[in-house]
Amino acid sequence: MTKWRPLGWAMLVLLFVAIVFALTPLPNPPELGEAIFHLIGGSVNIVLAVFICIISFMAILWVAAGILHLVASLLHGRGNYLGVVCGLSFAIFPLSFLAPLAFLRAILASVGMGVLGSILFLIGSLILFIWLLILEIIAIRQNYSFSTGKAIVTYFIPGIALVIIPLLVAGITAAI
Repeated sequence: MTKWRPLGWAMLVLLFVAIVFALTPLPNPPELGEAIFHLIGGSVNIVLAVFICIISFMAILWVAAGILHLVASLLHGRGNYLGVVCGLSFAIFPLSFLAPLAFLRAILASVGMGVLGSILFLIGSLILFIWLLILEIIAIRQNYSFSTGKAIVTYFIPGIALVIIPLLVAGITAAI
């Protein structure tokens, strides 16, 4: 039973971050949904937007963890899939600080300091992204008993493959 306890806590953290992220006006998720799907203003329910955000976060997390687990296994890592799921779930916690940053940006914009708010939001977002990146690499390192260098390689191989494979396919297709 204690084996599953970290997974439960990890899913609670993931749920919290997904809800905070969905409720953060970056822009407002219902307005974003209306713009994407060409809907009438006010036709998207915030509950639906939050639900979609939660499902998206979960799907992305589980797929990303699977891909990272595959890469780590190919590099002879000694961890397990649920370990990386838990680690990545805890590692995304810094995203919950986007809400206060967006709130600060909105307050500064309302008092005529929108440029300052945007600059602070950009700098804060960059810091949060770097923090999240470091935490995700640490999660991989700890779960698979890797060195930091091997964890970094494991983290970036899927992204590099996403760039290189389409380029190779495009090059082969163009040559034919």
